Amino acid sequence: MFGQTGGSKFKPRQRQKSILPLPATFNRIHTLQRKNIPWIALLILFMWYFFNPFGVIAGMFRSATPNSYPPPHPLTSHNVIETNSRFIYPALELSPYLKGLPLDRIMKVSRVRDSNFPEIEKTLIKSLNSLDDPDVETQRAKEEAENAVSDVSKAINSFKNQDKVVFKPKNPDDYPQVIIVTAVDYERYSLDGMTKLIQNRVDYAHFQNYGTFVRYSQEFLPQLNAQSFLQTREKAKWVRIYCMQAARFAFPKAKWFWFVDQDSLIMDMDINIEQYMLNDDALDPIMMREQPLVPPSGAIKTYKNVRANSIKLIVTQSESMIETTSFVLRNDHVAKSILEIWGNQLYLNYQSFPYGPDSAITHILQWHPFILSKTTIVPAKTIAAAHNFKKKEDSKFTYSEGDFVVQWGDCKAPACEQILNQYDMLVKKPSK
Repeated sequence: MFGQTGGSKFKPRQRQKSILPLPATFNRIHTLQRKNIPWIALLILFMWYFFNPFGVIAGMFRSATPNSYPPPHPLTSHNVIETNSRFIYPALELSPYLKGLPLDRIMKVSRVRDSNFPEIEKTLIKSLNSLDDPDVETQRAKEEAENAVSDVSKAINSFKNQDKVVFKPKNPDDYPQVIIVTAVDYERYSLDGMTKLIQNRVDYAHFQNYGTFVRYSQEFLPQLNAQSFLQTREKAKWVRIYCMQAARFAFPKAKWFWFVDQDSLIMDMDINIEQYMLNDDALDPIMMREQPLVPPSGAIKTYKNVRANSIKLIVTQSESMIETTSFVLRNDHVAKSILEIWGNQLYLNYQSFPYGPDSAITHILQWHPFILSKTTIVPAKTIAAAHNFKKKEDSKFTYSEGDFVVQWGDCKAPACEQILNQYDMLVKKPSK
């Protein structure tokens, strides 16, 4: 009954045209509607902006008090000591009293146990600033009384207060564009040696209208949390990163920060580092593009098309690795982020970085393309020519007369101070 038969098959009828004509204004109405869509959208946005229906609801949950943030402060204290001097450095005449002092005399040392691992005892190192009286005047009176009784107490108080010193000029327009940063180890150099090192930085900064920021390496033990770091050459390099962070706080409006290691001297006082390599026109020709990060044949290289005006970090390179004996950092939010990543405790405590921060920055550049795009390598002889320990001739890495900076980081005591004395007599004084 329902099977296919030879009867007629039904097919859909063809669509018939309407027998009624469209109104003459039909197409014009649709055209006008399409033209009005942008105006309708603008009207809706206008009304939403001025009569936001959700604004009243959101206001019910919004705090009546405006957002407020605590003022910035040094790492180890909530107080600052302002100075109008562009030259910030420790009281070297008190350094002999610090030599040989046990750690618990210059720092607050605590021993704690982790609740998850009670069998493991940890040592925590904090600045003596953590013991300060909250009232500034009370603390000042206390320190003055201690200083009057003992030169050792005077040295310790001066040591801990150095972290609080910040630059505040009398005239805001008189702000140094470049800050020379150095960390010195008072157990490594004598008073005479440290005096020569710091005087070298101060002289250069004075002649070029820059600023200086010098701290003792021992001041950064709270970040390192181990005195043994300063007794190992490669681990002691981490002080460079934390000293740069402190310098940024002390000179917040400077344009550049130039770290110069304690085993270095600025040899030519006439050279202005901005004109020499920091200005875009000076930096661009000396940027080592497509340079392996791990020479001579590392897979990751610096970028080819990076521009000088985008550079935030300038480092040098030895024959085998990136070096931080002398490096320059721009003062902006990107450079600040690079420095904070670089000094992170994960990198500090990672045991497979044989060269401390040098290995860390190499790793960061290899794995973070954005940071690599903001970093450049310049030839070693620009700001980090090495002392010729092996008496090589015509080396592109070793110091020769006329070079801007010399460094002898591979030295071993007491040879370090002997090399310092040798070069100190050769420093080219300014011609003006």
